[in-house]
Amino acid sequence: MKKIDVKGIVNKVKGMWDTPLEGRHLNFKEILSFGGTALGVSFIVNIISSLITATQISEVYQIGVMHGPIICLIASVLGLIIQPIYGKLLQNTNTKWGRYKPYLIFIAPIISVFAILATWQPQNLNETSRMIYAYCICVPTLILWNLWNNTFNMMPAVITPNQQERTDIWAPIGLVIGFAPTIMNFIKGFIRSYFLSIGKEYLAYRWMGFLSVAVGLLLVSLIFRVKERIIVTQENKEKVGLLEGLKMVTRNKPLMIFSLALILGCMRTTIEVDSEMMGKLRYATTIEDGLKVFSSLTLLTGFAATPNMILLPLYTRKFNNKTIVIGWMGLNALGYAILGIIGVQNVPQGTISAVVITALRFIALFNAFGSLQPLMLSEIYDYQQYKTGKRLEGFIQTFAYALVLVFTNLANVIMAYVKQGMGYEPKNYFNTSVVSADLMDIATRYFNLALIVSAVSATLMLITMLFYNLSKKDHKLIIEELKAREVVDSATEVEAEQEGEALQAVRE
Repeated sequence: MKKIDVKGIVNKVKGMWDTPLEGRHLNFKEILSFGGTALGVSFIVNIISSLITATQISEVYQIGVMHGPIICLIASVLGLIIQPIYGKLLQNTNTKWGRYKPYLIFIAPIISVFAILATWQPQNLNETSRMIYAYCICVPTLILWNLWNNTFNMMPAVITPNQQERTDIWAPIGLVIGFAPTIMNFIKGFIRSYFLSIGKEYLAYRWMGFLSVAVGLLLVSLIFRVKERIIVTQENKEKVGLLEGLKMVTRNKPLMIFSLALILGCMRTTIEVDSEMMGKLRYATTIEDGLKVFSSLTLLTGFAATPNMILLPLYTRKFNNKTIVIGWMGLNALGYAILGIIGVQNVPQGTISAVVITALRFIALFNAFGSLQPLMLSEIYDYQQYKTGKRLEGFIQTFAYALVLVFTNLANVIMAYVKQGMGYEPKNYFNTSVVSADLMDIATRYFNLALIVSAVSATLMLITMLFYNLSKKDHKLIIEELKAREVVDSATEVEAEQEGEALQAVRE
């Protein structure tokens, strides 16, 4: 039996602490620092995304069902206006810390303050005052949330030009990013259930907001230990105007197809914003127990992405991104369609409901698209630089994130009108232990509709992705070309400097 060289393995790991493997760019210290930063970002963005949503805003602030979606829509429209300006700042930024790190560090404390204010539900105010507070706090919170989160999602594209290394690093970091919401979702129901039992459910949001922000800020500071690496070509050094940048990215065919797929698929998780409501109403005979059961089962539904995150490096070695996304969207559509056709009201309340609904949600959520999307965009950034000489990440995100978010929130407003027409008001189910049969019937009818909408949206996204045309083979050739241009540009710069020095010597 061959003896295992333990000492050799230990020495190799030690060497990787400061020195990356051959052909790679990131050492182990940077990988751990980037993972820690990812966890910090996740704690802050997820406390916002889990509580300040189109549905939760109306429930948390005890205001009409239309206000949550309208707040989200206003924030996304303003974000769409701000994103190109922000993109121009990113494209034209060049500091000793890099292009993105200054924005991640600067925005972190600002968004943290707004996160605490947004989860600090005001008390002893009438509904009009609560509504005004919600608009004034939630709108800027959501704008900053999108800018900051999207900036972090650009990082895989600049920490290394090697796409497989990006995937190999980003896949386990996706697990780290998923750790924060999984833990938060697990304890949220128990926290809410406890404070609900003493008639002070609003305190649950305050505690969760403060703890998430405190942990998040501490971990985000690790980004200082991560180096940005961009293949620098002469054209990419030139500053880009606002309209010029937008015009250039509209000619990026993979971006346009991907953005259209995201727009058509923006309602693929419509039911998920009401999943906690569905759980607390259907998973047990009392709302307090329903919240506890739902929170416990979020460990299972949260695990739906885990195997895909672990296997993502293998997927990307075997398949093109298009194939992976099509497979995932097929499962998304299947899980929601089956449950929508059965009908939530036809699944007995209690244990059976918890098992059946959770199983079908697991199938629908069995993907790691959140981890794959930044990697696909990193290839699109490289493609943009290949075509135009400029990466234009911030401008590309105007379409891939900001524009998609506007359509998502337009869809939320439409669904809010549907809720209103059906009589489904989230505030009717807040801070109460008993729900009437009529209110239960209204809720289940809406859940069935939301499930079908989710399935149809996922199907439309799947169909659109059939036309996506940027393969891993194409991307490999693009990187080789960019590296060749970098060498040529560097040689030209050196030659120009030498000529300048020679001319100066002659003049002297």
